[in-house]
Amino acid sequence: MDSPLLSPTKARQAAIQAKDWAYVNSWLSRHYAPNPVPTFERNEDTLRTLLALAAANDTADEEAALVHQAREQAVQGFKAREETEEKQKKEILDELELCLDDRGEQDLDDLAKSAAALGALSADAGHLGQSVIELTKEEFGVQDQLAKVDMLHDYLQRELEALRRQLDELRSDPAYQVPADLPARTAEWTKGTKALAAKVGEYQDRIATLKRNQSKGPTLEELLAEEEDVKKLMNTVKTLEHRLQLYHDLPTDVQGARAKYRELLEELNELTQERDSKLDQSVRGK
Repeated sequence: MDSPLLSPTKARQAAIQAKDWAYVNSWLSRHYAPNPVPTFERNEDTLRTLLALAAANDTADEEAALVHQAREQAVQGFKAREETEEKQKKEILDELELCLDDRGEQDLDDLAKSAAALGALSADAGHLGQSVIELTKEEFGVQDQLAKVDMLHDYLQRELEALRRQLDELRSDPAYQVPADLPARTAEWTKGTKALAAKVGEYQDRIATLKRNQSKGPTLEELLAEEEDVKKLMNTVKTLEHRLQLYHDLPTDVQGARAKYRELLEELNELTQERDSKLDQSVRGK
């Protein structure tokens, strides 16, 4: 198995996974702030689920922010429009009041109030009628927009509740809990790997000593063939070492992990016996 340091593809995958975990950690920190993020098992399934949750949550936040911004802009637009209309109406009324008697002022005041209520800048009957129609259309439009905003708000609330339920399931699901005996198993596998590495070094030294001290023995062709066999065995042992180091690929349940460990241990014993047999044959041939 290639080392991630020697494989560009695995290096890129590791970099992408690290970037994804950074995004998830940032999202969890914001979500739980000011409290710390609870401890959970970090694996590919958990990463995919949390990425989906974080993306959905960020999308919901962005949509809610857009809705709030749209409401603020609509309110500001209405206020600005009202202020402009009121200023224009006041200027017109001030000029007319200078030329009207008491009754005319009263009639003009009544007409101006009607025009202001309808949102019209002219007291013409046609303009007032058109203002009534426009105001009615605008009212229906605003009501339709408010209905859509309420629907969007309800949808976002449902999505948020669904995300909260999924997060609660992740917290309570035993499959995502770290096994209690994981540190002990890790220490056991690490110890076995170190012992195996020491044996490999010992056998390599013995092979080198045999090569230096041998004066008579098999033919050159036989030695080359045996050397190739030993190299194959060494490569096999190295492969097993890498497989032992990747203990996180074992099954998550304890029984399955133990069964897999026993299977690998039996395979390693068989290969060790085969290697020892070939070394003994080489010594006897000398």
